[in-house]
Amino acid sequence: MSIDQAASDEKLARWLQEGSSEAFDEIMSRYKGRLYAFICRYVADRDEAYDLLQESFITIYQKIHLYDPNRKFSTWAFQVALNKCRDWGRKKTLTRILPFSAFDKTDGQTDFIENIADQGGTPEQILIGRSELEVLAKAVAKLSDKLKTPLIMCVLEDMSQEDCAGILGVSQKTVETRIYRARKKLTEITSSGTVHSP
Repeated sequence: MSIDQAASDEKLARWLQEGSSEAFDEIMSRYKGRLYAFICRYVADRDEAYDLLQESFITIYQKIHLYDPNRKFSTWAFQVALNKCRDWGRKKTLTRILPFSAFDKTDGQTDFIENIADQGGTPEQILIGRSELEVLAKAVAKLSDKLKTPLIMCVLEDMSQEDCAGILGVSQKTVETRIYRARKKLTEITSSGTVHSP
């Protein structure tokens, strides 16, 4: 079948459920960059991230029958990727999600440190210069999974709190609270001067 490139993600997912390989190709084209960037910021390893991206798309293809067309496809796709990251983390006893700054700009991705530092009025503004921002990145690595996950999604990925809530399976208020707690924790860590490499 001929794929309308203006079709919604949800319509593509329905076509994929009907067996359209062209719909899957279009989904991959739309999501490979976003999901790869998202996974990279969790595992801090481009090769591992690429493998997890491939696994994510395999799961999307194999489990598409589980997708509810009444939900946003992006929410489901990010849930798949997040689950892959968590599985990888458990297997590797993952203790860090950095260095974010290792990612260059050639692939069109915004550097985490510059992104988070641009959030006006945040505790991160006390850090001036690249080396100090590296301290901030290490502080983020010290956050619990519950706190750093919504922080990455909403601050780095510029995802809405509503969409983040859908992916994590929690209320929007919970996401808001966790981001607030993450920023408060960052203040405590950076102001104490006890940040060390994880």
